[in-house]
Amino acid sequence: MIPLVTAAGMKTIDEQSIAGNTTTGYSFMQKAGRGVADAVMSIVPDPDAGEIAVICGKGNNGGDGFVVARILLDAGYRIMCFGVVSPDKLFGEARMAFEHYMACMGNFLVLDDVADVGSLSRYILIVDALLGIGLKGNLRGITAQVITMLNQSSIPVLAIDTPSGLDCDRGMPAQPCVKACYTVTMGFQKIGHCFYPGKSYVGTCSTIPLDYPDTIVRHNLSGITIPEHKDYAAMLPLRKPWGSKFDHGVVAMMCGSCGMIGSAILASRAAMRTGCGMVHLAAPQNLLQILTGQLTEVVLHGIAETEQGTPSIESEQVFLELTQKAQAVCIGSGISHHETTSRLVRTLVRSIAVPLVLDADGINAYKGHPEDLKKRKAELLITPHAGEWARLFAPLPAQPAEACAVLGKTARDYGMTIVYKGSPTIVADAEGKVYILPVGNSGMATAGSGDVLTGIIVSLIAQGCSTENAALLGVYLHGAAGDAAAKQLTEYSVIAGDLVDAICKGIQTLTA
Repeated sequence: MIPLVTAAGMKTIDEQSIAGNTTTGYSFMQKAGRGVADAVMSIVPDPDAGEIAVICGKGNNGGDGFVVARILLDAGYRIMCFGVVSPDKLFGEARMAFEHYMACMGNFLVLDDVADVGSLSRYILIVDALLGIGLKGNLRGITAQVITMLNQSSIPVLAIDTPSGLDCDRGMPAQPCVKACYTVTMGFQKIGHCFYPGKSYVGTCSTIPLDYPDTIVRHNLSGITIPEHKDYAAMLPLRKPWGSKFDHGVVAMMCGSCGMIGSAILASRAAMRTGCGMVHLAAPQNLLQILTGQLTEVVLHGIAETEQGTPSIESEQVFLELTQKAQAVCIGSGISHHETTSRLVRTLVRSIAVPLVLDADGINAYKGHPEDLKKRKAELLITPHAGEWARLFAPLPAQPAEACAVLGKTARDYGMTIVYKGSPTIVADAEGKVYILPVGNSGMATAGSGDVLTGIIVSLIAQGCSTENAALLGVYLHGAAGDAAAKQLTEYSVIAGDLVDAICKGIQTLTA
């Protein structure tokens, strides 16, 4: 797992690790600069390919820039280093880095006017070392002018630690803010790098570990993590060469209503594509003829319905009997907001004894009754988007770290797993642990996409995944399927059915 930090947490880790010792601080700066220089050399492997500009601010971010410039100069690169303040205003580690760079006969120019940068077209890459992670508010003066000039050019920019002008907690860009192609961040990735609109300013992000003392790190991390590829691979349930369909998991679903048949089709097909051995789909009786023509692999069960064609309270016992044959249950996709149907959902949840996924209208059934989610026997996983969450509880705070804290506390208080759908998706487990999953693409913002995710997750639970792992792995597979579909069709043309067909591509990323 990749740990995330807030700006304040990172500042504390840095300060406590250095403890006022400039020599120690400079050793961290040297390692950070080496990591950035290596990144530059991977982007521009040929020192003779063109000139590189490094633009430095007055703080330690500028000091990192001077270290990068020196290392690149030593490696044979042509470097032009700019500063937005006079060298006599540099202190501590930044001053040491500047003097070390100048001792290597490096070029340096103080920018009194943006015109001093000259034509940017002469540079093959620009390194942004202007501002660090503590910025709040909009920019002005020469720094703002330089950033505006960078953004108007077509030259790729690599940002050190964070694009200058980006609020690393809120993911909000100042005016102006560097729009980087690459960001090399120090120590730990920052929360704001994962959330839009800030994420679009970060570009490709990598992290340079700085070997801070573990005792200091543990007390200052945000508690929020990003799973890595190896984590997802370890979660994938093993196939059983000797097993029958029953050994690979049975799912029971209540999905669909008049006008919302597609939800039932997408969710059940996604469950089968993800690997469970059997799906029992309970849907209003009048939908069965259409469903029979669409779902040749799914076992269909017609249930009592309301006059509006939604699941009726009279179907309670029939569905409970189906759940007794299953290892996981899904309720909600496309079943409507009908009052009787919502009452049925709340009644079923109190009685079902196997892990349960509530999606869409299964969640909406608890509008005005959120405390009733605690009245259940089974493990519970819910998959709300922002609107469903707000109807059930209240809108989340706009600040990402605060939103994550609310999700973690709610998951812990209710003893359930939450998959808060969005970009990124946030998962909180029953212990209150929070994960950010920056996966997928805009093509997945399409009707029925959530139904596919629900089918994937419930299938994984039926195959033996814990609810937490099913949430994490399910979101990953959903995103990977979306990426595969978009690669073939473009993000404009992806529809939910394409995601179902591409689930195998997501699984292949973990098994290849």
